[in-house]
Amino acid sequence: MGTTCEVTDDGCVHIVVDHLSEELKALVRDRLTEICHGVARAKKASAIYSYKRTLTSFLNRYDTKTAKTKKGMIGELLTHILFVHYFSAYEPVSPNFNLEEGSIKKGFDLVLMNNESNELWFAEVKSGNVTTQTCAQKLGSLLSTAKNGLVENLNDTRETLWMNAINGASVAMTSGSLKNKIESLLEDYAEGAFSNSNCSEDFNALLVAVCYSGGKETASIDDFKTSHSHHLGTNEFAKLISLSIQKNTFQAVENFLRHET
Repeated sequence: MGTTCEVTDDGCVHIVVDHLSEELKALVRDRLTEICHGVARAKKASAIYSYKRTLTSFLNRYDTKTAKTKKGMIGELLTHILFVHYFSAYEPVSPNFNLEEGSIKKGFDLVLMNNESNELWFAEVKSGNVTTQTCAQKLGSLLSTAKNGLVENLNDTRETLWMNAINGASVAMTSGSLKNKIESLLEDYAEGAFSNSNCSEDFNALLVAVCYSGGKETASIDDFKTSHSHHLGTNEFAKLISLSIQKNTFQAVENFLRHET
C-alpha cells in the first residue's frame, strides 16, 4: 500500500508513508465522505454527500487556511485513513467537518469507538515539517504538544467542547442502541465538565504526531517508542496509544486531491 506499519505491545504505532500508492488513493476515495460528514450521511444517496462534492468542500476549506493549518488538515486526513485501515476495530464517531460553518471541526480532532471493547478514545493530532531537527526530535515535540493539548481539553470545564462531540456523534452515526450509548456517555462527560469533575486520567487517548520529513532520514520505531514510553509513564490517561505518521511532504496529498476534482 506504499506504507509500513509497526506496532509494539504497549501501544506505540509507527507508520511510514513511502508513496501514495493506488491502494492508498483508493482508500481516500472510498472513505473521504464518511471522514468528512460521518458514516450515517455517507450512506445517503444525496448528491451533496458524493465524493466529488465532498472533495470540493474539503478543498474550499483547505484553500482559505494558513500553511500550518493545511499541514494539520492533511495530517488529520492521514490519521483517519491509516489508523482505521490498520486497526479496523476502531470506528470514528465524529465528522471532520465543522457543522456550523465552512471550516474544520472544533474540539477533539477525532473521537473513536473501539467496537471490541466498547470504549471511547479521544485523539489529538499535531503535524509539522522537519526543519533543523531530526525526524525523531520532531516526532517527539509533536507528540508532547498533542499530549498537552488533549490533557487540557479533557480537563477543561467548557461544555461546548462536549456539545460539539455530541452533535458530531448525532450526525456521524446511524441510529440505534450504540449511537444512544455514545451520546449518553458524551452527555455524562459534558455534565462532568460543568461540575469540574472530569480528569484526563479517566479517558483513553490517541496521540498522533505527523511529521513531514522533507527528504530527511525517517525516524525508527525505537526512536518514537522513547517518546511514547515517557508519556505512558506519566499516567495522565486511562489508556494511551501513540501514533507516528511520517511522510516526505504534505503537498503530495494535496496534489492528489486537486487532481481528483
